Amino acid sequence: MTLENDALVIERVLDRVDEDEHLPHRHPLGQFVLVKHGVLHGHTQEQHWLMKSGMAVWIPPNTLHSGEAYNRVDLTVMYIAPELCDSFVSEVKLIEASFLITALCDRLASADRPVCIKRRNNMLQLLFEEIEEMPASNLTLPLPKDPRLKKVTDSLLGNPSQRLSLAQWGAKVGATERTLARLFRKDTGLRYTEWHNRMLLAVAWQGLANGATNEQLSMMLGFSSGDSFGHWFRRVADNCPGEVRRYLQALNLSTAHQAD
Repeated sequence: MTLENDALVIERVLDRVDEDEHLPHRHPLGQFVLVKHGVLHGHTQEQHWLMKSGMAVWIPPNTLHSGEAYNRVDLTVMYIAPELCDSFVSEVKLIEASFLITALCDRLASADRPVCIKRRNNMLQLLFEEIEEMPASNLTLPLPKDPRLKKVTDSLLGNPSQRLSLAQWGAKVGATERTLARLFRKDTGLRYTEWHNRMLLAVAWQGLANGATNEQLSMMLGFSSGDSFGHWFRRVADNCPGEVRRYLQALNLSTAHQAD
């Protein structure tokens, strides 16, 4: 990849994410990804995250990461030279993109109206400031380091249908319920129920992107019925599964027509 003017490359992606992106990789450039339409999942060793339309993520240079899209996505991806972002946020940050962030990305990505280097750098600085000021999204899923807690979260990520209490998990990993509760708050910043809901929500969005029914998702996620899953999803996602499913299906049809 060659940096335009040794500073910035902007790509528009209107398709599935490249296969290479599914594998853990790193690059010396800072990366900012804005999701215009679709659903994208990202991963680092410290966290997973779910990105819906209107969300964005900052990935600092040399961060080991991977990404997956389970339906067609419309992305704006910016690769930024380290010297332009060496004083910027040094950790992955997931945000709800503000109107200003979206407008700056659209303007920088415009092929019809290229900007000069000085103005481009000023716009990047404004973009950085806006990203720093935005609160982090609650759709990140922090991954623990404690080996006992890691056994719990790895097991749940491998089989999200499990519905064990902390006391039951403690019996499996050799810790008391109180210890696991303390570790969840210390290692992830979340209570167990909060972490569990975030994990289930990420899997639910993946399933909806793949066209799974409420009944199928209830079995995948350990709910008693499709109605039970639907009530839970509306509560935690502030949206109903049917609307999400129709949106993703319409996006796939729209982008398929554009490809033709």
